[in-house]
Amino acid sequence: MSSLHSEETKKIDVISHLEEVRRRVLFCVIVLVLATIGAFSWGEAIMSVVTAPIQKQVSQLIFIAPTEAFVAFLKVSILAGFIASFPFILYHAWRFLSPAFQKRERRRISMWLLSSLFLFFAGIAFAYFIVIPAALEFLLNFNREVASPQITLGKYVSFFTALIIVGGIVFEIPVVMGLLTDAGILKTAVLRKKRHYALIVILMFAAIITPTQDIVNMLLFAVPMILLYEIGILISRIIESRKSKDQDLEQ
Repeated sequence: MSSLHSEETKKIDVISHLEEVRRRVLFCVIVLVLATIGAFSWGEAIMSVVTAPIQKQVSQLIFIAPTEAFVAFLKVSILAGFIASFPFILYHAWRFLSPAFQKRERRRISMWLLSSLFLFFAGIAFAYFIVIPAALEFLLNFNREVASPQITLGKYVSFFTALIIVGGIVFEIPVVMGLLTDAGILKTAVLRKKRHYALIVILMFAAIITPTQDIVNMLLFAVPMILLYEIGILISRIIESRKSKDQDLEQ
């Protein structure tokens, strides 16, 4: 009877967890949709921010399909809605996972989440103010004496969105490294020993995501990623040192 009761309890727990996941995902989707609708209502103001980096290079963007302008506005609205609702999504992810951790672990992980949030927005700012203008400067002035640029709104928005998202993701490198070290999956000694492999991977990744073929624009992403990797090693070393001190105190 006790085994049957235990199985029934497990089923109830699984169902309750699934229900909580459904509820929190629904909340996040609703907030994302509302944020997207709000962004769409402010579409012209947001689009002026999005197109600001290219206005120095091109006097006016064009569109060549009846639906292109609408789709471009929709893409920008979804991007703005996601950025605005990202803290809310992160909060609900933490609220779902937090019961699985002890009080001390919750404080530590909450600091990781705050760091993740800060770095996400820092990556977006870096992409907007540095990477995108530099990439446009190279691309739109390359062989300009042969042909003048006529950029469509849809193509530019896709270009802008990709770099903004990549910027936000790339800046999460120290957080990922720190979390893996905190979980005991990574070791500082391994991160140092494999540094040259990490450098190769970073350069390859930067070459893939960079929309130009020149070394200067590739380094615009590669150099920050290398610095973030080194910061991740420093954070990992601090975490291991703290863990060692905690173990000494427990003994």
